[in-house]
Amino acid sequence: MTFAPRFNSMLRPQLFVVAAFVAMLGVSWRRWTSMIVDIGRETDLPLRLMNGELLYRDIHYLYPPFSPYFNALIYTVFGVHLDTLAFSGIVFTALLTFICYKIARKLMSPAGASIAAALIVVMSFKPAGSLVLPYSFAGLHAAIFALAAVFFTIRYAESRKRADLLITGIFIGLAAITKQEFAFAAAVAVSAYSIYLHRTNFRLVLRDISFAAIPAMAIAVPVFGLLFAAIDWRILIDDCHLFYTNIPESLNLYNRFRSGLNDPLGSFVQMIGAAAISTAFVALIVFFSDRRGKFRARLAYWFAGSIAVAIPILYLYRDQWDGSPLRALPFFLLAIIVYAWRTRTGPTEDADDLKGPASPHFLFIVAVFSLALIFRVVLRVPSGGFSGSFYVPPSLILLVYALLTALPLAVKRWSGDENSYSRAVAVTRAFCLLAIIGTAVSFSFRYRARFGYEISAQRGTLVAERRSGPTIDAALKFIEANTAENEVIAVLPEGNDLAFLTGRRINFRHQVLIPGFLGEQDEKDAIEALKKANVRYIFITNRPMREFGATAFGEDFYTTLGGFINENYETVAAFGSPGDLDPKIGGPQLFIKVFKRNEP
Repeated sequence: MTFAPRFNSMLRPQLFVVAAFVAMLGVSWRRWTSMIVDIGRETDLPLRLMNGELLYRDIHYLYPPFSPYFNALIYTVFGVHLDTLAFSGIVFTALLTFICYKIARKLMSPAGASIAAALIVVMSFKPAGSLVLPYSFAGLHAAIFALAAVFFTIRYAESRKRADLLITGIFIGLAAITKQEFAFAAAVAVSAYSIYLHRTNFRLVLRDISFAAIPAMAIAVPVFGLLFAAIDWRILIDDCHLFYTNIPESLNLYNRFRSGLNDPLGSFVQMIGAAAISTAFVALIVFFSDRRGKFRARLAYWFAGSIAVAIPILYLYRDQWDGSPLRALPFFLLAIIVYAWRTRTGPTEDADDLKGPASPHFLFIVAVFSLALIFRVVLRVPSGGFSGSFYVPPSLILLVYALLTALPLAVKRWSGDENSYSRAVAVTRAFCLLAIIGTAVSFSFRYRARFGYEISAQRGTLVAERRSGPTIDAALKFIEANTAENEVIAVLPEGNDLAFLTGRRINFRHQVLIPGFLGEQDEKDAIEALKKANVRYIFITNRPMREFGATAFGEDFYTTLGGFINENYETVAAFGSPGDLDPKIGGPQLFIKVFKRNEP
C-alpha cells in the first residue's frame, strides 16, 4: 500500500534538475576552463590580496570589490588551490539553479519549472563558458544576488509585505558591490514594478522604491566610501573605471562589438532573422498540435514565409550569427512587458490578478529584469560564449513558460479544442526535454573531443584542451624546473594562471595587458616592477587582442615595455612552436615564448 506513494515521490520533477546537474558536472569534470584567457586573474588576484596588496591601488581591477575579497576569504579557510575556486563555483552554480527554479515555480507547475531549471543547468556547463570556473566570479556572484532580488520582488508582489522589499534592497546592494550592471537590472525591475503596481500614485511608488533603495544604499555607500577614503579617487574613477568613466577606446570598441552597436543595422536585421526562425518554429508546433486541422493551411504559409525571411539573412550574416533565435529576445521580452502592462487592471491594492501561477505581475517583473540584464548586449544577445550564462537564465525561464504554458493555452483559445491543447502541451514538453537532452549530449561530446590533456601542478589539476594542453604543460614544467617557489615571474599579455598553478608570484599592477589600459607611465612602472623584483623569466603568450583593436603585445601595443624586454632579455624557448624561437602573435595555435634576463 505504501509502495506507490514512495515510488511517486521518487519521480518528482525536481529530480530531473538534480540529475542534469550531476550529469553535466560529471562529463565536464575538471574541464571547466580554458587556461591563459581571464582565469589567471581570477585565480591569482585573491592570493595577492591575502599577501597584503590592496585592490585598485596595487592591483588594477575593473569591478567592485566583493568577489576578489570573498575568494581571498575562501582561500584563507580552505587553502590556496584551484579546487577551492572550483568547488566554490560548483556551489554557486547550484545556488543559481535553485533560485532560477524558485522564480520559474512562480510562473509554472513543478514540472515546467524543473524543465526551465534543467535547461539553465545545461547552459551553465557550456564548454565555452562554464560557470564553475567563469571568466569573472564577479559575474557569477552578482547574477545570484540580482536573481535573489527578483525573487523577493515577486514575493512582494504576492504578499505586499515591505520586509520583502527590504530583502530585495539587500540583494541589490550586494550586487552593487559585486558587478554594477546586475544591480542596475534588479533596481530597474523593482522600480518598474512599483510604477506598474501603483501607476500614477507617485507617493506609493516613491515609498516602495525607498524601501528597496535604503538597504541597498546602506550596503553600497559604506563600501564605496571606504574605497574612496583609502584610495586616491583618480585611481578609482579614471584608472580603474569603477563607475564606467574615462573608458579607453579599446574597451569602447569591444563593448560596441558585444552590444551590436558596431553595426546596428546589421544587428537589427539579424534580430529580424531570429524572430522569423522563432515564428517558423511556433507555426510548426501549432501545426502539429491542431487536431482539427483548422489552421493548418494558414500555418503552412506562416512557416514558409518565415523561412523565406530567415534563410537569406542567415546566409548574409553567416559569419556573425549562428541562427540562434535568442537574438530576438528583446522583441520577446518587450511583448511580455506590453502584455503584462495592458493586462494589469483594477485598483492599486486589488490582488485578484495575483491568484494562481503566471500572474501578469510576475511576468512583468521577470521580463523587465531580463531586458535590463541584456541591455549591454541588446542587439547581439549571445547564445553561448563566456557571458551567455550570466545574461540569459531569466529569459530562458520566460521562454520555457511561453512554450509550456502560454502557447498551449493559445492553441486552445484559437482552436476551441481541449484535445489540441493537450497535444500542444505534449509537443512543447517533448521538444523542451529533447532540447535539454540533445544539448547535454552535444556538450558531452564536445567536452570529450576538445578537452583531453591532463595537467597537474602544485596548486591544481585540470584537463586542458588537447591542442593547447601540451604547450601549457611544457611551460609549467619549465617554470617548476627553472625558478624557485614564490619567485616573481611575468606572463604577458595574459596568463597569470601559469604563476598561480606553480606557486610563483606576479607583481605587475595590471593583471591583463589590454590595449589602451596602460599609459606611458604605467609601462614605465611595469619596467620598474621587473627591475625591482629582479625578474629572471618572462613568458609571452600567443594571446591576440583583436577584440580590443590590436593584435600583438610589444609590436602593436605597449611597445615601450616590449622594447625593454627585447633589449634586456633573450628568447630561450618557445613551447608550441617547434623549431621557431620567434613565432608571431596572432595565429590560431597557442605558443608560449620564454625570455630570460641577460646576465650582466
